[in-house]
Amino acid sequence: MQSKTEMNKPPNSLSPLPETNGKFSQPRIETATAHEVEQEKWDLGWLIGVVRRRGFLMAQVTIGTTVLAGGAFLLMTRSAPVQYAGKFQLLVEPITAEEQLARSSTRAQGSEVTDAQRINIDQSSLDYESQIRILQGPKLLEPVIDQLRQRYPDTTYDTLIQKLKIARIITLTSDKREQGTKLIEVSYQDTDPEKIEFILNQLSQVYLKYSLKERQSTIRRGVQFIDSQLPPLRQRVETLQQQIQALRQQHSIVDPEQQSRLLAETEGKLRQVAADNQTQIAEAEAKRNTLLRQLQAASPQTVLGETPYYQTLLTQYQQIEGQIAIESARLKPDNPALQALLEKRRNLQDLLNQEAIRVVSKAGDAVTVAEARRQAIDQVKAQVNREVQQLPAIARQYSDLQRELALATDSLNKFATRREALQIDAAQQEVPWELTIPPRLDRDGSGKPMRTNSINKVRFLALIAVLGVLLGIGAGFLVETLQDVLHSLDEVKRTARSPVLGVIPHNNAQPPIVSTPMIEALRSLSKNLRLLSKNQTSIRSLMITSAEVGEGKTTIALNLAMTTARMKQRVLLVDANLRHPQVHERLGLPNQVGLSDLLLGDQELQTVVQFLPGYEDLTILTAGQAFFDPVEMLTTNRIEPLFQKFQMMFDLIIVDAPPLLGLADSGLIAAQCDSLALVIRLGRTNRSSIAAALEELKFVSTRVLGVIVNDAPQASSLPFRDSRLVHKPS
Repeated sequence: MQSKTEMNKPPNSLSPLPETNGKFSQPRIETATAHEVEQEKWDLGWLIGVVRRRGFLMAQVTIGTTVLAGGAFLLMTRSAPVQYAGKFQLLVEPITAEEQLARSSTRAQGSEVTDAQRINIDQSSLDYESQIRILQGPKLLEPVIDQLRQRYPDTTYDTLIQKLKIARIITLTSDKREQGTKLIEVSYQDTDPEKIEFILNQLSQVYLKYSLKERQSTIRRGVQFIDSQLPPLRQRVETLQQQIQALRQQHSIVDPEQQSRLLAETEGKLRQVAADNQTQIAEAEAKRNTLLRQLQAASPQTVLGETPYYQTLLTQYQQIEGQIAIESARLKPDNPALQALLEKRRNLQDLLNQEAIRVVSKAGDAVTVAEARRQAIDQVKAQVNREVQQLPAIARQYSDLQRELALATDSLNKFATRREALQIDAAQQEVPWELTIPPRLDRDGSGKPMRTNSINKVRFLALIAVLGVLLGIGAGFLVETLQDVLHSLDEVKRTARSPVLGVIPHNNAQPPIVSTPMIEALRSLSKNLRLLSKNQTSIRSLMITSAEVGEGKTTIALNLAMTTARMKQRVLLVDANLRHPQVHERLGLPNQVGLSDLLLGDQELQTVVQFLPGYEDLTILTAGQAFFDPVEMLTTNRIEPLFQKFQMMFDLIIVDAPPLLGLADSGLIAAQCDSLALVIRLGRTNRSSIAAALEELKFVSTRVLGVIVNDAPQASSLPFRDSRLVHKPS
């Protein structure tokens, strides 16, 4: 019996969360994430368990694979004829005069050759794939076959080409990239070394002759093409030169850029001359206006005073003025001498007036000349402006013609230079291809022909054995992964993510004999439940269920009830599996009446419960006869008051419930219990079933205490007879 203090202790983290808005929150059942499951698969303990369980299968696959593959290999090596090989190498792209000229021209453009220029120079113009197909074609090989038939009559094109291999040699650059060379390797395999040498010699001669003929043919075609292109290029160059000449003559220019500089200088000079002329016009107009004002003021002396040429007349006029002043004081006005002086003064005055008028007129002529000069300057400026406006169009036309002429001239020069290079190559008679490695057999260190199909049997058999081991291990792990069955306690812990309440060992003894480990495991399970009841809310009703049928939940429920009753607790064992009841069969009890009769209200509790001899504190309630749908019976309003009555009468109620998957019964029964334990049977329960069961339990408000591991692979010891405990498969 538990004290009230123990019953009122708060639940731990596995208990359901506090009630919210009148409803229980979901139970805290943790499931493994995908990453954690992946880690679990590669856990060291799991690997060791797989090897232990699937070791025999792995050994069978390993031995079978090794024996079959090794036997086939030995059989093939014994029946295979001895093969020898030989080869030679050809340099198919020698440096010609044309290539040397291209390299020299590129280097002459600067002190350094860039990577792009180097790639352009070294880039192959030969299509190696097509060239190899030509070398393998019957047209080239027919002469070789004719020579071979004289010594080897059974030789045909098909037999020759099957053993002949032609490939371009590939090298690796500093940055680990493949780069093709200008070398082609020709190899041949056969069982006769002399035949190999003969064929390789014949092939090398045929290929060298073909290269010379092909080069000369290529050069002729190149010269013909260049000859067809040279006349249009010359005509194009001549036409462009004539257009440039006509443009120069039409606009009287040699170079638009030079003409632009000359016009700019002319514009500057004209602007300076126009400014100077404008200053002269202003000065001449000012001088003319001053003289006019002086002349209008009857002051010719002032007008002429600035002219050195007329200083003598002014002096004479002043002298006469002095004489008249002297004689006027001495003589009378009608004195002839005085009259002569006055006449002379009048004559000088008239002469001064005439000269003053001429000076003023000359000043006006200077203004007129300056104005004429200004008009002439304006006309020249207008002409220069027109030329400046026309010059961009002329310069553009001239530049286009020069560019086209440069391109045409460059093309003409290149074609002429290439033609000369081709003529130089055509004059050469040496073979363009070169034998870098002459025909020879592959020989070993002692000089004997080397076998190409020789294989290190020991090493190859060891490789087969290693592959067999790997295949066996892979087969074992594949079978383990496909079955997906839990085999160890560690796997259960990682999959269920719930505490393990107890571990029930495997027992092969027939009832009523059970082993001491079995009894101790049941006592440990009962102890753990009592500790949980002390540390949490008191456990009054415990539902025992499993994911699927055959997990052993009924056996555990029976033995747990017996063990707990022997600890002086009043226990009620309820068989709630109305579809397939088993408690009465295990205990040999009648099942005419039971839980179904209580749910229907046809019987009282005292009339349906049964007892076991020797277990005073254990009461059994079988399932009874189910005449209706179990789900309908479990949803009646009588089941809740019935379980409340059970809890008032007994210390612990253990309910043997149906499996969780595929049936709705367990959820309805769990709603009436305050605790639940999930039974997992090693070697039978799948991970997918556990995951599905845990998903179902998310919708149940009952507290999930943990899991009970059944059929654990622990060694049994000291079995003894006890008729009061039952151990049968569920």
